[in-house]
Amino acid sequence: MSDVASPRRPGRQVLAALAIAAAGALIVAIAGWWVLATTGLPRRSGDAVLNGLDAPVSVHFDGWGVPHVQADSVSDMARAVGYLHANDRMTQLELGRRMAAGRLAEVVGDLALPSDRYFVQLGMRRYARASVAALGPESRLLLEAYAEGVNAWLAERGGDLPPELRLLRVVPAPWTVLDSAYFQLQMAHDLSFFQGRPEEDRFIALRDLGVARFSDLTDLAERDLPPQIVELAAAPPLATRISESTRDGQLAAAPLFPPLQSPGSNNWALGGSFTASGHPIVANDPHLPLRLPSIWYQASLHAPGYSAAGMTLPGFPFVVLGQGPDLAWAFTNVMLDDHDVFFERASDDLRRVQRAGGWLDVTVDAEEIIHGDGSSEIATVRFTDIGVLLPADAEQGLPARSLAWTGATPGDLPAPALALARARRVEDLVGQLEQWVAPAQNLVAADRTGSLLFTAIGRVPQRRNATGRLPSPAWDSAAHWLGLYPQHSNRTVMRPEIDRIVTANAAIDGAVGMGRQAHPSADFDTGHRADRITAILDSRADWALEEMAQVQMDVRSLYALQLVALIGPGPWQGEAAEAWALLADWDGTMGGSGAAALFALVERALPAAIFDETNGHRVGRIDLRKRLLRIMRGQARLDWFDNAGTAAVETRSEVLSSVLASSWSSAVDRWGPAPDEWGYGTLHQLHLENPLGSVPLLGATFNRGPTPWPGSDTTVAAFGTFSGGNRERIAYGPSMRWISDPTDPDLALSVLPGGQSGHPYDEHYDDQLSMYRDGLLHGVHWSTAAATDAAVSTLHLLPTPRQSGDEH
Repeated sequence: MSDVASPRRPGRQVLAALAIAAAGALIVAIAGWWVLATTGLPRRSGDAVLNGLDAPVSVHFDGWGVPHVQADSVSDMARAVGYLHANDRMTQLELGRRMAAGRLAEVVGDLALPSDRYFVQLGMRRYARASVAALGPESRLLLEAYAEGVNAWLAERGGDLPPELRLLRVVPAPWTVLDSAYFQLQMAHDLSFFQGRPEEDRFIALRDLGVARFSDLTDLAERDLPPQIVELAAAPPLATRISESTRDGQLAAAPLFPPLQSPGSNNWALGGSFTASGHPIVANDPHLPLRLPSIWYQASLHAPGYSAAGMTLPGFPFVVLGQGPDLAWAFTNVMLDDHDVFFERASDDLRRVQRAGGWLDVTVDAEEIIHGDGSSEIATVRFTDIGVLLPADAEQGLPARSLAWTGATPGDLPAPALALARARRVEDLVGQLEQWVAPAQNLVAADRTGSLLFTAIGRVPQRRNATGRLPSPAWDSAAHWLGLYPQHSNRTVMRPEIDRIVTANAAIDGAVGMGRQAHPSADFDTGHRADRITAILDSRADWALEEMAQVQMDVRSLYALQLVALIGPGPWQGEAAEAWALLADWDGTMGGSGAAALFALVERALPAAIFDETNGHRVGRIDLRKRLLRIMRGQARLDWFDNAGTAAVETRSEVLSSVLASSWSSAVDRWGPAPDEWGYGTLHQLHLENPLGSVPLLGATFNRGPTPWPGSDTTVAAFGTFSGGNRERIAYGPSMRWISDPTDPDLALSVLPGGQSGHPYDEHYDDQLSMYRDGLLHGVHWSTAAATDAAVSTLHLLPTPRQSGDEH
């Protein structure tokens, strides 16, 4: 035998040790998961003491976790809502207030520093303080009561917090009225700056294209082009230096998120002449970023002096969208251009800016931004007489700019929200909405008598000589805003001749500023969604309430059909001919397989072929769809199909043929030669992410999807993607669906894209998602009898017990 030992398998002892170690690790992992899965779960039954209550409050929860609150006073109702929001959405409350205040990095790490610097440099802290100061007595009282409710839940729970907060090791500070103001500003910001700052993009396009090509592409009038700004665009790019004092502002120059193509909304009201019951119907599906938990929290709230059911926003103790006892209402974004960029002539140290006849001192706020490691930096936030001052941006070639924004004007937002629920008739709303400053919304309402109303709420900039399409010269006082128009100057339509109202973010003639500024600057969407909704509704006069869901789920794109028609049956050959044949027989349905998938590829390739920077056409992404339609209709005076970067002259037919052929080839490469196997859902998917969804291993259990999804950004069921052309991930869509009959609030229907709870392991975290996908809705329980019958649990909120002798 050889003395050399032969290799041996690991001994049994080693295998046993490994097995024990693996089992131990598994037990630890399971135990860790169990702790997170069971910590901070919402409480929906039993008794809970809520400090500050004047009387007991009963909360009935239905099978979807929707609370029906019955209180003896509006202030007690507000306390209960604060408790319930914390109960279901404490992580959302905590991270939301931190984002708007620029305090995220402190708890999530330095990856959030760009976000913190952005919001701090935008002046959000100053604007939030001003919003609190502008509150009326009732609004302040209710927001203070709401804060008491949140803080009562925090005191009750101690360390028993939701898993995201446990992972982040966050112990939330007491809630304040200021935190609610941050939530209001965050919503206004998201609906104002969804495309970043378009004036800057247009200036860059003007500089790169020249006046002739820029004007041809955008169809802007001469009054939209301030001569001093045109002169700046014609000069060489500005030589700017980035000093330490401008570093933070430099980061603030870019949008926080990639720009979106019109993440609008739908709403409509039908009068009795359009319905089988003879009663009016109001429908709403606001399109906002989709995530978990849902943006909205549904509730039915009742107290002497206030009753409403619908959607609340975390941070506020009242219904924002929904119905009162006698009136139902719905919102869509006006798409108002509510902010303007003003180029400044500033001193090198940014302490002064030039104005007519001299120099104006800049005011300064020193704001602390805390890093993830506990260290901090001081951000210098500057303000001029126009608004927050952003330093020069060397990368984009932009000078220092002041930013005017309607959201910086403080208003008493709770007051009009309360007025909506208290209105008995649509006439009651007139004069009650002045304190709604931003974001500007198309309000559609119907009352139990069958009367319909449209008006725009929010205040419009009162511009003098400028239109806001391009930056304005801050040193020219004639370019400054005179202020904001009062809300009552916005157009109001009551009892329209045609017994229905539809808005979908498209232009509505004279919608805002009627009589003073009949055509305000706005970034309206194309009219395809509004036209499709109107055509469907006008096709019948016997609509039932529940059938409105079919309209909300419609995925036929009139835009797609128009673009295909504009491509037309040209001299296509080979793969281009095959592509055209498939598209020509298509009905525009953005779903299923075949033509929808091919169109998605064509829709991505066509703008790239015309506008890509390599073609010498750097035009940016703002108003891209409108620009494309203008060129395809032949309304542009210049040739945009020729590639300016080559010596050859490309024709319209050559470019369109190339787009069709390359799209067909891409489809074959991706899915194979059979169009029936080209799945649109592989290009268009819904992936709902939790803020901590990227945490290794565990985070994936917080997310849902990706799931193939029909619709597009041009269908009534609007599910859009980032404007960069990436059709792999849906960015926004209906953030809820709501349908109601103002004559009987118990008939209302609703659904959320997820659920009521923000706790990833709670039963109501995603229990509505399948209904949302299938176009189904659940009932809303308005009356006490209906809520009691539907209740699966009841929570009793009780005042702090009185000590012996307190009554003396």
